[in-house]
Formats: sequence, C-alpha cells, structure tokens
Amino acid sequence: MASPAHLAPPLLTYFDRPGRSSFEDVHTEAAHVRGAGWVDAVLSGLPGPTVLLNDDRQIVVCNQAASTLLQLGGHTDPEGLRIGEALGCVFVKHGPDGCGTAPQCRQCGLGKANRAFGLKPGHYDGEIRLRAGEGAAEQALTLSVHLSPLNVNGRPLRLCSLADLTATRRRESLENIFFHDVLNTAQAVQGAAELIPFMEDQAEQNALADVVSENAKTLVGEIQTQRDLLAAEDGSLEVPRQPEHPSLIAARVADLYRRSRFGDGRTIEVEAAGDDEVFTSAVHLSRSVGNLLKNALEAARPGETVRIRVTASAGAVAIAVHNDAVMPAPVQDQVFQRSFSTKARTGRGLGTYSAHLLVSRYLGGTVSFVSAPGEGTTFTIRLPRG
Repeated sequence: MASPAHLAPPLLTYFDRPGRSSFEDVHTEAAHVRGAGWVDAVLSGLPGPTVLLNDDRQIVVCNQAASTLLQLGGHTDPEGLRIGEALGCVFVKHGPDGCGTAPQCRQCGLGKANRAFGLKPGHYDGEIRLRAGEGAAEQALTLSVHLSPLNVNGRPLRLCSLADLTATRRRESLENIFFHDVLNTAQAVQGAAELIPFMEDQAEQNALADVVSENAKTLVGEIQTQRDLLAAEDGSLEVPRQPEHPSLIAARVADLYRRSRFGDGRTIEVEAAGDDEVFTSAVHLSRSVGNLLKNALEAARPGETVRIRVTASAGAVAIAVHNDAVMPAPVQDQVFQRSFSTKARTGRGLGTYSAHLLVSRYLGGTVSFVSAPGEGTTFTIRLPRG
C-alpha cells in the first residue's frame, strides 16, 4: 500500500509536526493492540465511529462504524492513513506531509485537537468542516471529534470518537436562513401591503406596490436558492445549459445589486475586456456571481468601488469580482467551507460555498480567489468556452 504523503519527515509544516510511521510499522502496532482482547470487544460495542490513533496521528485500529464513515474518501482500508486522508479532505495535498500539515489545518477542529494532544495528552473536542472528494464528487461534511488518551499494552494511543453532524448543520443553516432572511422579507411584504389601502395618493400607492413586488421577488428568489442548493448537494439539481454571454449576465447582476441595500454607498463597475459565448445556465451563473458580489459589497467600506471584470482567453471566459479589502489568513483558510461565516450568527456562510458548488459541479468551471495586501480580494469564476 502506498502512502498518500511522504514517509520521510519533511522540513516544513504549516501546523502540526510532520513525520509518520511506515504502513508496515502501523500494521505491526495494530496486531499488538488487537492482542489485548478487550480492544476489539470495546470498539465493536461502541455505536459511533471510533478509531485509535498513534502519536503520528495515523489510524491504527477502528470499529465498523468508523470504517464505514472513513470509506467516504474512497479507501477500503484506512489503517495507516490519517483521518483527513481517509475522508478524502481536499486540503491534504496542500501540506508537506498530508493531514495536519496544510495551512487550512490551522482552522480544523481535528487539527487543533491533535496538536493540543501532542503538546499535552488529555481530553480535547473539536468540530471538523471538511470538503471531501474532487470535482463533481466533492461534498461538504461536518463532524465532531473527541480525543482522549488510552494506553494499550504499554502503548500510548489516542482514542478518537467521531460523529457525523452534516445533516444537523445543514438543517440549522436552513432554519436560520428561513427564520431570519425569509421572515424579514415576508414581513416587509406584509407591512407594505397593509399600508396600501390607507394611501390616498395614487403615486404613493404605486410606490408601495413596487416595494411589495420587489420584496416578493426577493422572497421567491431566496426560497428557490435554498431549494436549488439542497438539490445541488444531493445531486438531483437539473441545470439546463445553453449559449450565454457572461458579460450580459454580469451587467444584469450588477444592476440588481445597485438597486439593493447591499449597493448603498458603494459603486459597482463592470468591465468587459473580452466575452465569448459559454454553454451555461444563466440562472445559476447569475446566482454564483451574485453571491460573490454580495460578499464583496459587504466587505467594502462606504464610498469604495467593487469591480466585475469579464475576460476571455483561448479556452475560457473569466468573471472576476474584486474589492479592496483583504481577508485575514484564518478566513482564507476556510473559504468555500459550508456554513463558515465571518458574521456572528451560526449556520450561514453559504455564499462562496454555493458558488463553488454550482460552478464546479454543474457548470463545468472553477472558482478561485486571491487576497493580499495592496491587491485586495478577487474571486474568479472560469468557464470553458463553447
């Protein structure tokens, strides 16, 4: 079996220490641990996914529930892998020695718990927000993790209990959105509608009717967006595609947000340096660009300008959304994670995640970003031409 990362300890790590045991050593250790007859009996009696890790954070032994969960990463035998590797975490390849050593591991609940355990063995809890798989098969997972020390036949190990919170966090996200955003918009519709009969001036009635109409459209759009997001995650979303001009889509999205509360006090500029047709869904591309533009407007200060630039190259058309703010490193580490948000309320943070999901899985493109002092932040959607 080949290791997913280097066996020889590299010199550089972004978070936890590098270096791991060979698969042969892990296999020998597993046999030694199983030699204590109570280990398999205890693990098999635990209903939740449970694994034993060595000091290099590698899986030595796991119960059936853990084996089933860890197969999400495509590995039939997780022995010798680290948990992030077994789950197929997309950030594993960003570290010099796999799981625990990438920049994004600094914000991972598992990474933090393992690092703290390595400094001082004890009981540690955390929550893992994970992007697992690649391309169209990528999925967002949320797991809880609890580490505690366990000594088996003189060998110090880490008892790691996992629980899949993915469905729970998605439900919380949906509830927060409907209880806050949708309810607020519905109340605005109700309030304006109730005032119309009391308006004697026709112009005032027409103005309120416009408010009702715009808020109703927003309300329907919110509901459709959440419905489509849930369908996109379970693979049932139907996305009819046809030839479209991204520059026209960008212009329509910019105009929509200029008239929204997000555009208050901020300027939105659109530049089309080149624009070829792409085979896409105008509805879902508009939502993706809109999510990125909304985030940029929220990050921009009053008086600042947010720019959308459409360019064409030999093989792709790019839509870049730029603002002058710079994202802190902890925020950059978690971009595209489901339910990660810089706002106070939990269960939100779907903007960049939704854009990444729709573009990569259903529109055949990619979403990337750069954020640096003096340059600001730019999110770019790239779609193949044709």
